[in-house]
Amino acid sequence: MQIVKLTESEYQNYLSTKSDYSFLQTPAWGKIKTGWSYELIGFKTDKLIGVGLVLYKSVPIFKKYKLAYLPEGPVLTWDDFDSSILLELAKYLKAKNCFLMKFGPKALLHRYSNESLKSGLADEKVHSINQLEPVETQHIDLKQKLISMGFNQETTEGFGDVQPRFTFEVDLKRSEQDILDDFNQQWRRNIRKAESVGVRVRVADISELTKFYQVYLETANRDVFSPRSLSYFQNYLTQFGKQAKLYLAEFDGKVEAGAIWVAAGNRAWYSYGASSTTGRELRPSNALQWQMMRDSKTAGYQIYDLRGISASLDNTDPLVGLLNFKCGLGGTAVEWLGEFDLVLNKPIATAYALVRRFK
Repeated sequence: MQIVKLTESEYQNYLSTKSDYSFLQTPAWGKIKTGWSYELIGFKTDKLIGVGLVLYKSVPIFKKYKLAYLPEGPVLTWDDFDSSILLELAKYLKAKNCFLMKFGPKALLHRYSNESLKSGLADEKVHSINQLEPVETQHIDLKQKLISMGFNQETTEGFGDVQPRFTFEVDLKRSEQDILDDFNQQWRRNIRKAESVGVRVRVADISELTKFYQVYLETANRDVFSPRSLSYFQNYLTQFGKQAKLYLAEFDGKVEAGAIWVAAGNRAWYSYGASSTTGRELRPSNALQWQMMRDSKTAGYQIYDLRGISASLDNTDPLVGLLNFKCGLGGTAVEWLGEFDLVLNKPIATAYALVRRFK
């Protein structure tokens, strides 16, 4: 097996043969990540058996060295994993002066039912999703194998996970009515209210991005997070092209909520969202999600992914409100294998970790 550089066309041709991969492993994501360079690689025997988008970040105080990161990748068949692939990747990256290799297999570890999540949220003795009984478990052996190979997995210390380890998703391989019937009563009531008062949800052109951005800045101020720039979202929609859409929920011509939707393989994601504070009683966010789900199903996508949730089920945790919102859609929580690190240059990696810790 050898690692080869791929053109964007070669890379996209391989992805077109696959169904379950992340939008973070597409060339568009490499073009969006400012401050990073990227490379498209392939794992080749007599044919391509996998690909990967590798992001590289130079470290200012160690300009010769780079961190290598494959977000939710590489794109491999993890059910039949060949350990030599990652060992070859490590050699390849070390030769490029990378001091650390970070990657996150798109491999499911546990799935938790909606009923179990709601039960856990109502039980004061349950503080974490990991205390619940999963309805599906996979790749336990893969996790142990990676650890035995020297890959490290951190949670709260060290380099940690960049992408969410826990996500929430809705199965679209059902009728629209069956999907709606799985929503809780409050969600269905809110959707009906939005429709009855005249909230209109539509796909907008990139020229209307500033309408979304105004509400996004309001959301950032309200929820206390650092907003991304307008140019970031312009580049996002431009690079993903037809695979991304800007949604706006309006009432009397005023944008009350908005979202950026993206798709890859068999999956569609709710990537970014925003909502006004004054228009919440109109329930625009509920109408927005329902429209995006219906459009995703109509377009043939099998999974609607609402991205990250916290593992916490403690009602004192401010992030639990987001889980409650998503649980109302009747979907399931997924715990992925998570991200792993392999140190390729210990002195530089140690120094880098110290700089990050005291930054």
